[in-house]
Amino acid sequence: MARSQQTRRYCPKADGVVGGAVACLLLGALCVSALDLLWDIDVPASALAPKNVQALRISDRDGTLLREVLSRPDGRANWVPLEQIARHVIDATLAGEDRRFYQHDGIDRRAVGRAFAQLLARRHVVSGASTLTMQLARLVDSAQHARRRDLWSKVRQTVLALRLERALSKDEILWQYLNRAPYGNGTFGVQAAARRYFDKPASALSLAEAALLAALPRSPRGYDPFRGGRARLVARQRFLLRRMRELGMCSDEQLRMALGEPIRYRGARRPFRAPHLARALVSVAGDDAAAIKSSIDLELQRQVQTLASQTVKRLADHGVSNAAALVVDNHSGEVLAYVGSADFGDADHAGQVDGTQALRQPGSTLKPFTYAMGIEQGLTVSTLLEDLPAHFTTPEGDYAPKNYDRRFHGPVRLAVALASSYNVPAVRVAEYVGSERLLERLRALGFENLDKTARHYGLGLTLGNGEVTLQQLAAAYVALANGGMYRPLSLVRAVRDPRGRWTKPARPKAQRVFDARAAYLITRVLSDAMARIPGFGRDTPLDVESLTGGFPAAVKTGTSKDFRDNWTVGFTRDVTVAVWVGNFDGKPMRRVSGITGAGPLWAEVIIAAQRRYDRDGHARRGFSRPRGVVERRICPHSGKLASARCEGAIDAEFITGHAPTAECDHHVDVAIDRRNGLLAGPGCAHEHVEQRVMLRFPPTYRAWAHARGIAQAPTTYSPHCPAATHVATPERKRSRERVTIRFPVQGDRYYVDPDLARRYQQLPLEASVNGDAARVRWLVDGKAIASASFPYSASWRLRRGRHTIEARLPDGSRSTPVRITVR
Repeated sequence: MARSQQTRRYCPKADGVVGGAVACLLLGALCVSALDLLWDIDVPASALAPKNVQALRISDRDGTLLREVLSRPDGRANWVPLEQIARHVIDATLAGEDRRFYQHDGIDRRAVGRAFAQLLARRHVVSGASTLTMQLARLVDSAQHARRRDLWSKVRQTVLALRLERALSKDEILWQYLNRAPYGNGTFGVQAAARRYFDKPASALSLAEAALLAALPRSPRGYDPFRGGRARLVARQRFLLRRMRELGMCSDEQLRMALGEPIRYRGARRPFRAPHLARALVSVAGDDAAAIKSSIDLELQRQVQTLASQTVKRLADHGVSNAAALVVDNHSGEVLAYVGSADFGDADHAGQVDGTQALRQPGSTLKPFTYAMGIEQGLTVSTLLEDLPAHFTTPEGDYAPKNYDRRFHGPVRLAVALASSYNVPAVRVAEYVGSERLLERLRALGFENLDKTARHYGLGLTLGNGEVTLQQLAAAYVALANGGMYRPLSLVRAVRDPRGRWTKPARPKAQRVFDARAAYLITRVLSDAMARIPGFGRDTPLDVESLTGGFPAAVKTGTSKDFRDNWTVGFTRDVTVAVWVGNFDGKPMRRVSGITGAGPLWAEVIIAAQRRYDRDGHARRGFSRPRGVVERRICPHSGKLASARCEGAIDAEFITGHAPTAECDHHVDVAIDRRNGLLAGPGCAHEHVEQRVMLRFPPTYRAWAHARGIAQAPTTYSPHCPAATHVATPERKRSRERVTIRFPVQGDRYYVDPDLARRYQQLPLEASVNGDAARVRWLVDGKAIASASFPYSASWRLRRGRHTIEARLPDGSRSTPVRITVR
């Protein structure tokens, strides 16, 4: 009835069917004249170009579908060449829509005559006369003009059909139709339909499946198998199968098997895997991308997602609501797992936020790059760094870094300072390399969001006062794993265009950002579990070598200010893992450190990732030492070559030419008066003298060692047997000054801020004591202002004018006066 009503709309009213038919014939004559006039107009190529890809298929590295994303609300289409469409689909389509497709020129005159005769005989429309070319014309015309069902639209589409036949070959018309036809449930084109209904490509459809899909374009809604149309669809499928047999398109045996084949639909729901990755790829996909084969390993992705969710549940009582993680193949730079949050669907905790791209403060995770620059500029893993109270003069004012444990550790080898993540030594190294150079190097490592000036960040840049992303951190650590060679991460292995051609994206060439030897030495430090013990203790989650089957892992933790972000980033020779734990709303966590927060998750993920390589037989054990690195045995206390007096000597690696050449002078042979433990002078009787090997710290560290109760060689002689008058103690040889002012520095200038209350404008005072001292008394302009025990620090409220600062000891020793100006 509907078809009859539509026909009456196209033909002028007339009395009776015959009158209507005559009117339609006259109208048809006019249409033929119009066709002749329009015949010579060419078909615009842009109208036929497969440029409006309406869906993007994203798969894992092996082709398993992760997500199919609609770029427009009207559907999705995946264009494929005609050769990639099963012949059954073509035959079933022609059997149902246009059996004389290869005989007509766009208009099937026999079908038109038949339809007209049936109209005259039965007084209603019995069959249509639309050809496949005319249906294609309607699809192309609808894409260019508002969809209308009137006479002039029919005329325009009929003209377009003739023009299409003139411009295209029959195979090209078939290709256009099969990639444009509507198949229901938002799919356009047989490839999208095959994926949607059967989760297979159009080339793999069986005869039964092909006939079923060929039935859908006639009535996508009426035949929808997911919305009550399944019985009608099967009936139409069977009709098409029998017609195909009549037309010789299949054999009796093929027909029998197709009629008996059970249809297994994929289901109404589309896969929704790796959602943050899919969204990231959609945002960068070009208009001509029909499919993207990502770098993701789906099995590993599932494992990491589960581990992230379990970690958040475990830490919920500590105020943790989210986590993010990345796994990267070091050799290729491909991302193997991409977890943006613990639960994408958790709206209460902003689960759709992509934690791998969120800008956060990285804490101590930038320290390795600072130390690598220090090694390039002459420091070594055994260089002693001063971990004592320190104040640094910066353009923004005084800066006094503190360690995580609120303690100072005296003389610390560079390797221990980095592995144990001490802040004060890191700032000293940042000062050594220069904040401008450090910022420049970090930007070369891909930290493009560090877009402020070096003055803005200051020396605190090495402690993470800028903002970076987890992806940037992962790429930077991959550079360390690759001997200092940097290039961005890769998420895509190949892209398919609408014609089915796969291309691999161009990868930028790796750039050298660190000397290979410096990168290797930092890697060795970060994988040294013994060097981590002073800062983190034994048996931490970071010690994964025994759990990965003997694969050493270099690792660094980081915690931002107020415990808002917790990071752990590290790598084996094969894979890098970067993990973040925290809250997207910026709320601080409670009692969560790198060891208890992100550390356990990192350990679980890197073990899972390394087992993947072990299983595939591609695992590489250990870190390869580059040329130009030598090994020496050193004293762990002095960092110099070990002598016979040094206990606990260790092996350390150095850049050739930078290894220590002097022997340890911290362990010394001393003659002790047994009666009081003081130095025995030459006059002591033999029975009272004992030779001992003892520690002798440089003067800077004497007071620190004394305060910590560390036994050290005495500096004074026994009264029972004093030294000869011409004999000087080592301290007297070095300096006659017992106390020196470390801060402020001679000639410093300071300014009083008129907008800040005076009680907040305090100048820190720092001193070093040569030997032992109970207290230091501080004087400004000759007046005592404070008395302090170790570490002998005090403060003085700024007052305009010229001032002289002095430090004195109880024995009357005094420092060289320091003169400053306050304006």
